[in-house]
This record gives sequence, C-alpha cells and structure tokens, in this order.
Amino acid sequence: LECVTLSMQMTTTLEVENKMGKFQIINAGKNRSQTSIKGLIYGDSGVGKSFLAATAPAPLVLLTEMNGQASVSHSNPKADIIHITSANMLAAVLRDIDENPDDYKKYQTIVIDSLTETQRMIKDRILARKKEGAAFPIQDWGKLASDMRAMVRRIRNLKKDVICICLLEFEIEESTGIRHLRPAFDGRKTGAEIAQYFNFVGFLYAQQQTNEKTGTTVTRSLMIEGPSRVMCKPCHPVSGIVDQPNISKIFAQIKQ
Repeated sequence: LECVTLSMQMTTTLEVENKMGKFQIINAGKNRSQTSIKGLIYGDSGVGKSFLAATAPAPLVLLTEMNGQASVSHSNPKADIIHITSANMLAAVLRDIDENPDDYKKYQTIVIDSLTETQRMIKDRILARKKEGAAFPIQDWGKLASDMRAMVRRIRNLKKDVICICLLEFEIEESTGIRHLRPAFDGRKTGAEIAQYFNFVGFLYAQQQTNEKTGTTVTRSLMIEGPSRVMCKPCHPVSGIVDQPNISKIFAQIKQ
C-alpha cells in the first residue's frame, strides 16, 4: 500500500511540474535538425585534419596550434579564428560562447584545434603551480584527467555544432603485433572516456594513387566505423568510410 501511495504521489508531482513548465518534453524526430552535433576527428600530423574541420558550416576556429592557420585559410577563407594560448583562455572563450550567444550568432560550428594540445595546456597549468623542474607526481594525473573531463563536458554542452581534432597515437599489441589506433591523449583510458562525449569519432587518413594519365593523387578518407583496432564511432546514417569527407555534408546527413 505504501508503494502504491508513493507511486501516486510521484505521478501527481510529475504532472504538476509538467503543467508548470519545469521541464520540457520534445519529440526526437521532429527536432533532429535543431540537435547540436559533436564530432571528434583524429589522425597523423599533416593528414588534413585542420583543412577538413574548416569545411564545417560557418566555423569559428579556436586554434591552439598556430601552424594550423594556413590550412584553415586554404580550406575556408571565410572562417574566423581565435588564437588560444592557455587552458584558462580556452575555458573563458567557451564560457563566453555559452553565456553570450547573441555575440556568436554568425557561427554555426565551433572548431577546437586541437584537444591534444588542450590537454598539454592543462598539464602546463598544473605544473605552473609547482617549483621549476618538479616532476609530475601520480596524484596529479588524476587532476589532469579531472580537468580535461571538465573541459570536454563544457565543449559538449555548447548549444552549437562542434568539431574537435586531435593527433593520432598507436599501441602495438605484443602478442600479435597488431597496431591499435586511437586519439592521442596522456593517460591510457583518457581517449576512450573522451570519445563518449561525441556523436561521432572518425579516423582521418590519406592514400596515394598513381595513374598514367593523371599522375599521383591523394585521396583522404574518414573512417567512422571500422575494425576494433581503430577507435571510431558512427552516427546514423553516417557510417563506414567517407571518401573525400566534408563536415558540412556530414552534419546535413545526420540532421536530415
């Protein structure tokens, strides 16, 4: 009887709260076009990650690596850039985008280039509080993971589409010699944990093809779904391998 009474009370409370507008129920299908997409792209240095990220619609690029500006300008001359010099500066920019959306109306996508460097900036911030030359103790690895998690959550919660890029790292399985590919982060479990905050995770790679008529050409491909040794994550209907990828087209497919 107590359980039935409690259930009735909870139902009544939910009905009252719903009528008062304390929470909002939306239909997933009808609001798909308004959903913010979060994507993570990783790959080797020079493979074209910055170039690809800049193909996102109306991007504002938060650039932690200055050499990426040339790729962004070639890919999308209309893109705007903010040069990020510290973890605190990145956090401040993200907070401003969240708290003052009218100032960023013209931007549909926030590009963060890169998360690998962002983690290094967070590590530098932790080390700055210590004496020069001090080692990075075990307890600070937990602090690094916690601060990085907080930064990625802030990125995920932005009410805009987001593309983050990072470098590639690989680990060779000793028993088989198989190479396992994943985003480059300090901390063994960090990459897998960060991936959960994104709708899709793609591995970008390039292949050279030689033809007698056209000569040597380079084809770039984005693996969004593949073998278990490659960390990736599909987002329906985008899956498998996307040749010559374009972020605007990928977003459109997901939202249509």
